[in-house]
Amino acid sequence: MKQLPEQSAQEESAEPWNVREVILDAGCRAALGLQRWEEMLALNAESVASKQARGAPPLELARRRFNDYGPLLGLRRYAEARDLLEGCQRVLEREQAIPELGRLYSALADLEDELGHREPAVAFEETALRYKYLAGDPEDCAISHHNLSNHLKRAGRERKLYLAHRLAAGVMWLQISSGNLATVVRNLAIDLAEFAPQPPPFPATFEELCGIVEQVQGVRLRELFARLPHKAADGDAAMRVVIEMAGKVGAGSG
Repeated sequence: MKQLPEQSAQEESAEPWNVREVILDAGCRAALGLQRWEEMLALNAESVASKQARGAPPLELARRRFNDYGPLLGLRRYAEARDLLEGCQRVLEREQAIPELGRLYSALADLEDELGHREPAVAFEETALRYKYLAGDPEDCAISHHNLSNHLKRAGRERKLYLAHRLAAGVMWLQISSGNLATVVRNLAIDLAEFAPQPPPFPATFEELCGIVEQVQGVRLRELFARLPHKAADGDAAMRVVIEMAGKVGAGSG
């Protein structure tokens, strides 16, 4: 691609820089999926350089640079990952980029978790949840509920608390028919096995579930759930479906 001209004598249907960056993005996604971390970093650096050359705004550059954090964690280059995230944070806060800040705080939680810092991981994911509810995307909110449940569990927090966040993710993913539902069902099946023969201390009702998770500042599960498709008739029914699915998975693996 470097040998191709930036200008054409003919009218083209696409800008050369756009074609180049789309191809680089595809390469980044492939390398990320294959966990070829060094290759992912090299391709992402090419994409950042392309954006800089055409004068892309700071927010677009920060979004692109942010993609390096996963490979840096995979390579255990933790100091570089922190520098990257803190640099992106300054840009995102200045630009008031709410959805991106939600993902950034989840990334900071991942970093702290990798370092074994359980309580900071919990705190960062709670902040991520607040931003994600501000943005209002149910998929992102469910991801943070699920992440938070894992961080709470590893931090040794109250069992009912982490199970509530796990279920919150499950009922949202059920309603929007997300492929991530299988992940939370598997983890709930593990929880069921860990508590056996006693039943896990799940919230008894959807109202109780909301009361627990809404202790996190900015979380409004009732409001968000009301706007979702009605695959299950209501919150209580959705909870029953998710728990029953986990029970079947657990019985099958046993």
